[in-house]
Amino acid sequence: SGSSLSLVGSARGLHSVPSARARLRRAVKKANAVRIFAMGSASFYESIDTDVDPESPDIVRPPQGAALRSMILPWSTNGKMINWLFFLMPLAYLSPQWGWPDAATFALNFAVMVPLASLLGDFTEELAGHLSSTTAGLLNATFGNTVEVVVAVQALAADELRVVQASMMGSVLSNLLLVLGSSFIAAGVRFKECEFSAVNAINSASLLLLSTLGMVLPSTFPQTDEGTTAAGGYSVLEVSRFSAVFLLLLYLQVLVFQLRTHSHLANDEEDEDEVPRVGARVAIFGLAVCTLLVSLFSDFLVASIDGFTKASGLSKAFVGLILLPIVGNAVEHIVAIQVAYKGKMELAMGVALGSGVQVALFVVPVVVVAGWVMGKAMTLSYPTFEIAIYLMSVLIVAHLTVNGRSNWIFGSTLVTTYALIAVAVLFEDESSISEQ
Repeated sequence: SGSSLSLVGSARGLHSVPSARARLRRAVKKANAVRIFAMGSASFYESIDTDVDPESPDIVRPPQGAALRSMILPWSTNGKMINWLFFLMPLAYLSPQWGWPDAATFALNFAVMVPLASLLGDFTEELAGHLSSTTAGLLNATFGNTVEVVVAVQALAADELRVVQASMMGSVLSNLLLVLGSSFIAAGVRFKECEFSAVNAINSASLLLLSTLGMVLPSTFPQTDEGTTAAGGYSVLEVSRFSAVFLLLLYLQVLVFQLRTHSHLANDEEDEDEVPRVGARVAIFGLAVCTLLVSLFSDFLVASIDGFTKASGLSKAFVGLILLPIVGNAVEHIVAIQVAYKGKMELAMGVALGSGVQVALFVVPVVVVAGWVMGKAMTLSYPTFEIAIYLMSVLIVAHLTVNGRSNWIFGSTLVTTYALIAVAVLFEDESSISEQ
């Protein structure tokens, strides 16, 4: 209850990349359970017939129908207010069929993707609850950024390479600056300072700096229309693809470190008794349906980007760097800020930095490899301006987190940095970038 809050976590060496979002959802579900119990819902759980999972006979839970209603319907117990956006799905689907303006199609599909991303994450976590800790970690690592990957692949298919590049970088920057900064501010409202593991933060920043090298290497070669250097011999596309492969190999090593050789450093003892709300088959079915819906609506979203940018006057770089990252992470970002307000800064740090590392070392290389398979010239050659803001952002985060303490002015610094980047991208001259 004092003015300074200390969270013990220095024994761990790295923010758990695959489990950061999973731990966040578990913490929220537990917080909700405590609140419901205090409202007297113990009698509710005693009055209903329990449902024994046939796939896991030792697990007893309330009926799966009630659990699914709470996950999907906004007016149900523990329902998410963001799920009201599901009612825009018919309009989002029909808007391109009826020939509505691209701006309206973009806005509707953008809104629908937000609750879909949240529900996809919920089903991923429910399925992970039926698996071993290692397999669950791999599942969260694979499906944790499904929305970003699906949107990027759809944009690749539509030859929106500029949007893909910007959205990948924007996802990292939103985690590092906007989410982490907002979490620092939220915690600063109640506590003068919060402590967290500086070792985790520095190690995550080191991985992010390495991802910067993956962008710098291809960008050092002046690119021609054919994707080769003026001097001949070195292909920007080939360097990008090999860089992506090496980043993926590093990411696999990080997973082995976290899930196998040093899993004890990231074990959360309080999560061991977590009981899934739905059965494994229901979770798999829900995961498949959500993925198909995300693919459908992201196709409409990507197809309307050109018309939206022309109607709004916004650049594609702004759409990718600022707007699209909101689609996949809005709900988790809000919850990360909420847990930071409650003083759980280590958890908020794990979401912000862990998600940033996952995008930089997994999502970006996967998109480059996907472009390779699809025959698209997706490279890691970013404009010098964007490499500079990415590198400076990582350095600022590393500098502010090196002492393992946070306060509201640190948060304000990060949010201001994000605002400056947004303003700069808003007035970015795309013609000069294309020439570069």
